[in-house]
Amino acid sequence: MKPTMPKEIQDVIAKEGIIAVLEIESEQNAVPLAKALLEGGITVIELALRTPAAVPSISLIAKEVPQMFIGIGTIIEPGQAAMVKKESGVRFGVSPGINPEIVKEAIAADLPFAPGIATPSELEQAISLGCRVVKFFPAEGMGGLSYLKSINAPYNHLGIKYIPLGGVSVENLASYAQFSSVLAIGGSWIASKELIKAQNWTEITRRAREAKGIFNSNRSV
Repeated sequence: MKPTMPKEIQDVIAKEGIIAVLEIESEQNAVPLAKALLEGGITVIELALRTPAAVPSISLIAKEVPQMFIGIGTIIEPGQAAMVKKESGVRFGVSPGINPEIVKEAIAADLPFAPGIATPSELEQAISLGCRVVKFFPAEGMGGLSYLKSINAPYNHLGIKYIPLGGVSVENLASYAQFSSVLAIGGSWIASKELIKAQNWTEITRRAREAKGIFNSNRSV
C-alpha cells in the first residue's frame, strides 16, 4: 500500500522539526506572518481551514513567501482535500482526528496526508489506510510524551512517525524533540491568534527562533 505521506515530504518536515500552526482571521496578515516566521527560522506551517481568510492566505503566502513549506490543517469536510490540492504551494494536509473517508479523499487527490490519532485503535485505523505519519492530538491532554511512548510501543517496529500538537510549549518541547519517533512538533503558541491579530511580528519571530533553537539543541536522532 502506498504511504499517504511520501518520504520526500517527511524528510523536509523532519529536517525543519517545527511546524507553526496558524489560524489567520485576515488575509492581510498572511504575508507578514509568514515573513516573521521565516525570519525566526521556521519554514513549515500548518494553516488551519477554520476561517474564511484561510484559502486566500494560501495563495498569498505561496506567491510572496515561496520558501514556506505549506501544510493545510483542519481538513475535516468532504471536498476539502481536493480543494486545497488545487491551491498552488500546498505540500501536505492534516486533520485533528481520523475519518477514513477524508483519508481516502486525500489519497484520491494525491495530497500527502497525516490524520490525527489519540488512541491505539485510531492508530490501527490509520495504519490500515496506509498512514505512517500521524498527528498526535491533543498531545498533552491525552497524557503527553509518556502516553505517546506507551501507545507507540506495540507499533514501533512499523516505523510510525508522530507530529505532537496540543499543549506543546517551550516547557516540554525539548523532551518531545528527544523522542526518535517524533517527526516534528506542531505549535500554535509560536504565532497565536492574539499575536497575529495584534500584528506582533517581532514576538512571533522571537518565539519561532526560540522554538527552533530548543528543537535543534535536543535533536540527536
